[in-house]
Amino acid sequence: MRVIPGLLAAGLTLASCDGPRENAGEKADAAAGVVDSEDTMRSGPAEEMGARQDDAAEMRADAKEAQADSIEASAAETSEAASQRAAALREAAEADRNAEPADVNGM
Repeated sequence: MRVIPGLLAAGLTLASCDGPRENAGEKADAAAGVVDSEDTMRSGPAEEMGARQDDAAEMRADAKEAQADSIEASAAETSEAASQRAAALREAAEADRNAEPADVNGM
């Protein structure tokens, strides 16, 4: 089961990626002398705020993607319903064409 530790490490690597606002905050904290360097494990206030802003931006992007998925699903349902209605109308038209003509003279 060597695959699982590799996947776990990849997941941790992705989870630990700093977003652009967090990176900017990290640099600002280091420049302001709040932390010793950008490479420290300790987070300063600007880095923390940047991380929160990155998280909020990611949540907004996720919500936007979910909304787009919902709209696409609705469009697919509407398209399917329209296709079924069109097929039913075509069948009715064909049945009408193939029906025996009515006797207009009453015979």
